[in-house]
Amino acid sequence: MLLYTQINLASFWMFYFQSGYYAIVPFVCGGGVIAIIIIAVVRNENAVKQRAKALEEARVAYQTSLAQLKQNPTNADLRQRTLALGRKYSNLTRDKKGVTIFDEIALMNDINAACAGATTVSSPPRTTTAPPRQTIEERLAKLAELKAKGLIDDAEYNARRQKIIDEV
Repeated sequence: MLLYTQINLASFWMFYFQSGYYAIVPFVCGGGVIAIIIIAVVRNENAVKQRAKALEEARVAYQTSLAQLKQNPTNADLRQRTLALGRKYSNLTRDKKGVTIFDEIALMNDINAACAGATTVSSPPRTTTAPPRQTIEERLAKLAELKAKGLIDDAEYNARRQKIIDEV
């Protein structure tokens, strides 16, 4: 009878282990509770290791994509891929409960920092040319014309005339 109980208990453990149940089933038969607790602890440790591995892989993929984006900051497809990888990494850091607005802002800051070298502001070349410089004689003639028309008085005429002569 003892052999039959041990075989049945062994087949239950096999079923329990393969089915993936995490509940602790109390067995009073010869250390069954301890065996089930050990199985649950081992399974939990494996799950923690798998989660840590997935988190590290997502972090490395995101950091690699950011580095590639720094090399090619104008590539829109790479930018989208980096954002998707960042969201995946962020979601894993929050135990798959979603990405918050703070995560989105942090991702945006990371991507903008990686693309900062591509945003150079270039102004169009200036094509304005200075008006042709008038000769002193032309400027004095224009000044006399303004005085003759009454647009400037004698004091202003003399001041500007002296200024033109001083430039020589």
